Amino acid sequence: MWKAFKDKALLAWQLTLPEWLTLVEAWWILLGFYLALWWVSYDRLAATPRPILNEIPDESSVLVFAQRLQRVVGMAARLHLLPIACLVKALTLRFMLGRRGIEAQLRIGANKAATGLRAHAWVEIQGQPIGESEDLTERFKVMDVQINR
Repeated sequence: MWKAFKDKALLAWQLTLPEWLTLVEAWWILLGFYLALWWVSYDRLAATPRPILNEIPDESSVLVFAQRLQRVVGMAARLHLLPIACLVKALTLRFMLGRRGIEAQLRIGANKAATGLRAHAWVEIQGQPIGESEDLTERFKVMDVQINR
């Protein structure tokens, strides 16, 4: 337990003030989506309106910005008191990117393993998975998810 706390403290010392503020924002949004998944349909969550903030990065740095934001969301998930699954992280990342004016797509993939069906959720920008391994599309077949409005 002490090692886990020490690792989290070291992680926290590496953050700048804007990253700390983004981390706090991500922590609360993760909590919101975690709780919302119990009471709100996936269709409604995936279609969550995304307000726009005036933090739109220039076109060349969108992927770099999204990768940094994905790492902060991952840190917030590790620091969370609740067990945060990939769907909650993906919903949070897509929401936070949308707030900053970056259009992102939520993807869900599945594969059949010897132990049963495995699934994973992630975010893509311009067809590029954010913060995922390069063999992601080999490991998971992307499901065509239709959102009913």
